[in-house]
Amino acid sequence: MTAPKKAAAAAGSASAPIARGQARTVIYCHGISNMPPEGVLRSEWDRALFGADQGERTRMAYWVDRERYPETAGFSTRAIGDDRATLQPEAEGLLAASIQDSDAPEASQAFVDALTAQLDAAAQTAADRGAPMGGPATLSMEAKGLWSPVTAMFTKAFMADVNDFLFNKTKRERMVQTVKDRISTGGGPFVVVGHSQGSMVTYQALMELGAALEVDLYVTIGSPLGLPQVTDVLQKWHGKTLPIPAGVKRWVNIAQDGDIVCLDQTLADEYGAAGKPKIVDERVTGVVWPPSKAHSASRYLSRQSTQETVMTALDRSRFQPVSPMTVARSLADALDVEATARVPVLIELADRSAGAGEGGDSLQKAREAVLEWIQAHVLQAPITAETVFLEDQLDRYVAVNLTRAEVETLAGSMSRQYGASSPAVYRMFSNSRKKALMHDSIHTVQARTAQLGYNACGQGITWAVLDTGIDRQHPHFHNPSFSPDGTVAAEWDCTARGPVKPGSGNDANGHGTHVAGIIAGGLLSVGGEGGPDLLAMAPRARIVSYKVLADNGGGYDAWIIKAIDHIWRQNQDGRRLAIQGVNLSLGGPFDPASFGCGDSPLCASLLRLVRQGVLVVLAAGNEGSGDIVVDGFSATRSFDLSIGDPANLDEAIAVGSVHPTLPHRYGTSYFSSRGPTADGRLKPDVVGPGEKILSCRSSSDPKRTPSRDKGKSLDELYVALSGTSMAAPHISGLLAAFLSVRTEFIGYPDRVKRILLEHCTDLQRDPYHQGAGLPNLSKMLLET
Repeated sequence: MTAPKKAAAAAGSASAPIARGQARTVIYCHGISNMPPEGVLRSEWDRALFGADQGERTRMAYWVDRERYPETAGFSTRAIGDDRATLQPEAEGLLAASIQDSDAPEASQAFVDALTAQLDAAAQTAADRGAPMGGPATLSMEAKGLWSPVTAMFTKAFMADVNDFLFNKTKRERMVQTVKDRISTGGGPFVVVGHSQGSMVTYQALMELGAALEVDLYVTIGSPLGLPQVTDVLQKWHGKTLPIPAGVKRWVNIAQDGDIVCLDQTLADEYGAAGKPKIVDERVTGVVWPPSKAHSASRYLSRQSTQETVMTALDRSRFQPVSPMTVARSLADALDVEATARVPVLIELADRSAGAGEGGDSLQKAREAVLEWIQAHVLQAPITAETVFLEDQLDRYVAVNLTRAEVETLAGSMSRQYGASSPAVYRMFSNSRKKALMHDSIHTVQARTAQLGYNACGQGITWAVLDTGIDRQHPHFHNPSFSPDGTVAAEWDCTARGPVKPGSGNDANGHGTHVAGIIAGGLLSVGGEGGPDLLAMAPRARIVSYKVLADNGGGYDAWIIKAIDHIWRQNQDGRRLAIQGVNLSLGGPFDPASFGCGDSPLCASLLRLVRQGVLVVLAAGNEGSGDIVVDGFSATRSFDLSIGDPANLDEAIAVGSVHPTLPHRYGTSYFSSRGPTADGRLKPDVVGPGEKILSCRSSSDPKRTPSRDKGKSLDELYVALSGTSMAAPHISGLLAAFLSVRTEFIGYPDRVKRILLEHCTDLQRDPYHQGAGLPNLSKMLLET
């Protein structure tokens, strides 16, 4: 094909609702030319796709030709167009050398000539009409003159690496092996993302790996797989009808107008397989200048549609800013510096004796299993226990120096996080961190005591949750013992233009469902007789859910303000408050150049609710810890003055995080944002349990019903997450329980806040870390 074609499927189909994702690891494969160091590149892609570094959850297949590019410094797609005079001769020479070194120089030259002619013709057509391919005629005369040489330079750099892949077997095998290395260590099911030539490399790797590999989603961005010169070669390898790799369950291809690498924007007409869904071709329209930006991986990955497409395939409990982990992020970062180097690893053994009916030798069995694995996979001549500094005499750990492949393989084969049937490895890290569960944290703030002694269960109280929506069909919200009509009183969607719309009943992200499950509802004997009771802080309270965040977890102030306004109107129209409190487990950075502290539009809207008589509970934020670079070395540091917006609103209740069962011992969580605010006020106000809190696991299954989920296991219904997002609903639920007994305080948020702060347990931490301390519901009720 010689010109871009219309997408074979509507863009919306790429993010259509599917069953809850299971993929546990994302494999990236980059495109042409030189690149930043592997760890830096992976982090850049993580931040574009997820908004945060994902550590062990993502892996980069890094195939940069270091014979061609000895140093990581050098030109890349980002530099093309910025320094044309310097890059042009180098690009020419790289392409000439690639042709000369190929296995079939004549075929290689013919490929280069044919592709150059096609791209030059397309570039000239675009220049003649004054626009990038597929875009409107909006370029200036200067841009028209630059389009053709920029394109030519870009394609020469592009074709040197592509030519290697197609016509140099040795280099192709080396590229493909990088993908195989990142997948073969385990950790699936996978999402595979291939950018530019990375889509060609991943395609060949997936073809060779076959059906045994589980790839729940394959995403190609800026891909040349549709170019006829490329498909001609691939057809010689795989047949005239190019197959979809056997292990791939779903394939989404995304192409930006003006991206010359994916001049043919559709793949569905060239690739297919019986019994597999058709490739979804998504075309991104709009002029992007210069052309190198149209091809940028970060640009593709940061699109909301791309993010939501990927998130539908993932086990979302793993892809949170603070999530359950097997390999600590600091360890994952260290392993990315040099893949073959050995780094010191501390392996925490899995103790299965608690709750599993095993005897006290559980740790010893785990130790034996880990040591057996090390003996079989690491201690092979000339490597000895001494050379890898093996230490097996620690009580609950095994210490050893491992490579990245060994760490990933050990995690994949012996960790519960990766689905091992008999886990021996709990976590691998440099610095230990302990976490507990929600059915323990309910006792920490004396909520269970208040439920039993004062019947403080939230009856008659309605709380709004402004988040990602709610999975209305979760059985946690349909316990007739607590609420015959169900816990969810109403649900609304604020993410579309226009008035607030009824909600869908689904929560594709899962964050809102988790938060709501901490506040209200509950199940008894989860998983069958003898199972734990999972009770919320105020099990009889009712929830009104407002979807103010998209499925990728991001949203706009306007969506949140729309929900606040809706709540205000409901309260204003009634004889009494219809909604007595709101929970916002969300936030963002504070911009002192634009607003006074606590005076942003969002804060002003929330203040309006407070003055109406509504309690506003906010997550303090998870920016209490981060990485800084000193003398070229990265180190983790704790940050004061890290309270974000809207948590800096004085009249609201900002909640930090503490350990759920041992708050006196461990104090505030390392990630919990700390005060003072930018204008010097005390925040957070209080702290609540926020580390590895067990609450409702959402599902995108449209056929889900509470009765169908009866008898499901604890792991199927609940998931543990961490963050001040989990601490805030503990306090929301506690306040709902308080108001259900002390109804005279409904409509007086300032008085309730004062009572809350006066009846806290002092954890003996800095007030800018803990605020007034840990609330005690029994004390609040006893002394009012």
